[in-house]
Amino acid sequence: MAPAKTQTAALILTAWMGTVAAIMILARTINIEIFFVLWLIGFLIITEFFVVTTLRPKSARWQRLIGIAGVGIFAVIIIMKIVEIIAK
Repeated sequence: MAPAKTQTAALILTAWMGTVAAIMILARTINIEIFFVLWLIGFLIITEFFVVTTLRPKSARWQRLIGIAGVGIFAVIIIMKIVEIIAK
C-alpha cells in the first residue's frame, strides 16, 4: 500500500484535474493543450510540496522524469503555437 503522503498527493492531483475539466466543460472550451498545461502546473506544484528534499524515495525519480517529459511537451506545444502564428 502506498504511503499516506503519496495517496494524498494523488487525491489532490485528481481533484485538480477534475476541477480543470469541469470548468472547461462548463465554459464549453475543451482544449487538450490547455488541460495538459494546467495538469503539468498542478503536478509540479504538488510534487514540490510533497517530496522531501532530504530523503530520496523511489518515486522521486519517476516524478522527476514525468516533470521533465511534461516540460518538453509544453515546449513543443509553445513552438507549434509560435510557428502557427508566424505562418499566418
